Amino acid sequence: MIGSSWLFSVLGASGVMGPASLLSWILAGLFFALMVFGFAELGGLFPFSGSLARYNHYTHGTISNYMLAWAYFVGAVTTVSSEAVAVVEYGSYYMPWAWNSKLGLLTPAGVALAAALILLFFALQLVGVHVFGWFNRVITAWKLIIPTLTFLLLLALYFHPSNVVSAPKGFFPFGTAAVFSGMITTGIVYAYEGFRQGLEYAGEAKNPQRDVPLGTLLALVVTIAIYVLLQLAFLGGINWSAAGVPFGNWTALSQSSWGPHPFYSELVATGVPILVGFSVLLLIDAVVSPAGTLAAYVGTSGRNLYGMSRVGYIPKFFADIHRGFRTPWIALIVSTIIAVVFLLPFPTWYEIMSVSALATVYNYLTVGVTNHALRRLAPDLKRSYRPPLWYIVYPASFIVAAMFVYWSGWSLVNVIIELVVVGLPLLVLGPYRSELRLSRSFAWSFAGVVWASSAAAIAAYYLKLNNMGLVGFAIYWTVISLIQVGSLAALWTASRGHPDIKGAVWLVIFNIAMGIISFIGSLGPLPEPIVPYPWDYLLAALVSLAVYFIGVYTAYETKDLKQVKERGLPIE
Repeated sequence: MIGSSWLFSVLGASGVMGPASLLSWILAGLFFALMVFGFAELGGLFPFSGSLARYNHYTHGTISNYMLAWAYFVGAVTTVSSEAVAVVEYGSYYMPWAWNSKLGLLTPAGVALAAALILLFFALQLVGVHVFGWFNRVITAWKLIIPTLTFLLLLALYFHPSNVVSAPKGFFPFGTAAVFSGMITTGIVYAYEGFRQGLEYAGEAKNPQRDVPLGTLLALVVTIAIYVLLQLAFLGGINWSAAGVPFGNWTALSQSSWGPHPFYSELVATGVPILVGFSVLLLIDAVVSPAGTLAAYVGTSGRNLYGMSRVGYIPKFFADIHRGFRTPWIALIVSTIIAVVFLLPFPTWYEIMSVSALATVYNYLTVGVTNHALRRLAPDLKRSYRPPLWYIVYPASFIVAAMFVYWSGWSLVNVIIELVVVGLPLLVLGPYRSELRLSRSFAWSFAGVVWASSAAAIAAYYLKLNNMGLVGFAIYWTVISLIQVGSLAALWTASRGHPDIKGAVWLVIFNIAMGIISFIGSLGPLPEPIVPYPWDYLLAALVSLAVYFIGVYTAYETKDLKQVKERGLPIE
C-alpha cells in the first residue's frame, strides 16, 4: 500500500489543511476500513483476476458495469501517467530544465521525458519481458524501509513540535471542511487505494470469515500508522526559513521550491549530516518506487482493455494477441497513447493523481450496491465471508465512495462524468451490439450522436459557458444530462426494453445529481455557494443514500448470475 503518494502528499496535505492533515489521514483510513467488509464478501464470491471491474455485471447487467469498469480503466491508465510524472518531478532537483518553478508544472521537456518513460515500459511490456514480478518483490521491502526510516530519523533528529501545536491559526488553519475536501486532491485517498488487492484472493484463504477482513484491516492499520507518522515527521521537520516562507504560512509552503520534491528538500534543509546523507537514498527511492508502479500499470491498463474486449464490452480487435510476442499489442498501444495524452492537460503529479484517484473511487460505488443486490437476488449463494451488520455497512460504504467523489470538487467530478459519457459508445460498437439486437448502422449513428453532442457541449463549456456562472452551468449540465438519459432511452427503444438499460438507471441518476450538487455546493466554482458547508455534505450523503436504494431495487437476475446460482461457480 506504500507507493509514490508518500513522496508528495505530505506537502499537498499540509498546504490545504496544515496540522489537521494528521486527522485527514486517520479519517480516510477509517473510511477505507469500512469498505474492507464489502470487498471481502465480493472477493470470496468471485475470486478471479480483475474481479473489481466485473462485480456489478452480475446484478445490474453490462451497461452499468461497463460504465464503472471504464472508470476503473481510466484510473489504471492515469496511474501510469501519474507515476511517470512522479519520477520526473522528483528528479527535477537535478534536472531543473524539467520543472517550471514559476508555473508549478512540468516543462515541455519534462512532459517529453515522462512520455519517454511510459514508452520505455510499454516496449518492455509489448515484447513480454517478465521482470516485473521479480522487480516488484525486490522493491516491496525497499518501499517500506525508506518511508519508515524517513519518519524515524526526522522524529529523532529534527522535530519541532511548535510546527504542529503553535502554528498561527491553530490546528485547523483552513477550517474543518478542508480535512475532507483535501482527501482526493492531495493524494491521501490515492495512497490508500492499494488496500483491496489482497481481497481479490479471499476465496483462497483457509479461514476467510476470520482471516480476510482481519488480515486486510491489520495491513490497513499499519499503513495508516506509517502515513500519519510520515505526515507528523514532515510537519515537525519544516525549516521555515530554509523554505523561504513565514512560519505557519502553509499555502506558501506548498507553492515554494519544495513543491516538486518535498521530503528531499526538507532533509537537505535540516543541515543534519545523517539526514542530508539519507536524502540521497530517498531520491533514489523517488525514482525506483514510482518506476515499479509505472511498469506494473502499463501492463495492467493494457490488460484491462484486453479483458473488456474478451468479455464483449468493447470491439474484438482490442483482444488481438501479437503472434511473436504473445501480448495484447493493440490494447497496450491504445492504453499507452491514452496515458501519454493525459500528460498534456495534467502536467503535475497532484492534477493527474487526482483524476486517477477519483476514477478509481467512482468504481468503488459498486461495492455496497452490488453486495446488497446479491443479498436480495441470491441470498443462498455460498459466501466465504459474511460481514456483521451488513445492512448498515453496505449503504455506509456506498456513501463513503460517493462522498469521496463529491469531495474531489466540481472540476474533477465534471471530468470523470465526461469521460464516462464519452466512453459509452465503445460498448455499443463492440460485440454487445448483438446482445441488444442493434443494427450496425444504428450503433454507429448512436456513437456519432453521443460523441458529437458531447464534444460540442464540453467545448462550449470550457470556451464560454464556464464564465457564465449558474446560467452557463444550467445549459451545459442540461445537455450532458440529456445525452445520458437520451442514450438509455434510445437503447431501451432499439433493444425493445432490454433489462440492462433499467439496470443502469441508478448510475445515470448518480452522475446527474452529483454534478449538480458539486456545482452548487461549497466545492463548486460559485463565489457564494447555493448550498454552503456543511449542508452540502449532508445533501450529497442523503442523495447518495437515495441512489443506493434505487440501485439495489433496479438490480435483476442477469443470465450470468443465474448460471452462478445454478453451477455454484463464477462464470469466467
